Amino acid sequence: MPEILLFTKPGCQKCDYIKDRIPSALDVSLVDTSTPEGLAEAAYYEILGKHTPILVVDDEVTEGAIAIMARLNQLSENGKKV
Repeated sequence: MPEILLFTKPGCQKCDYIKDRIPSALDVSLVDTSTPEGLAEAAYYEILGKHTPILVVDDEVTEGAIAIMARLNQLSENGKKV
């Protein structure tokens, strides 16, 4: 299973929408970009200054709530076929 990171921040409605709908079959790590640790992680993936939510799957970046939900659903479906 790939490493899946969801970058969020407090007060982000789109972030909350996605967090509430993460497929249960996926192990998604949440990264809070309002913390020093979260900022460091965002810097590592070169996504500082971008609007949350942001999904990173094995170094592949997906931005925008609709695209992120589609990617999560795709990963969930692929996981069921394995």
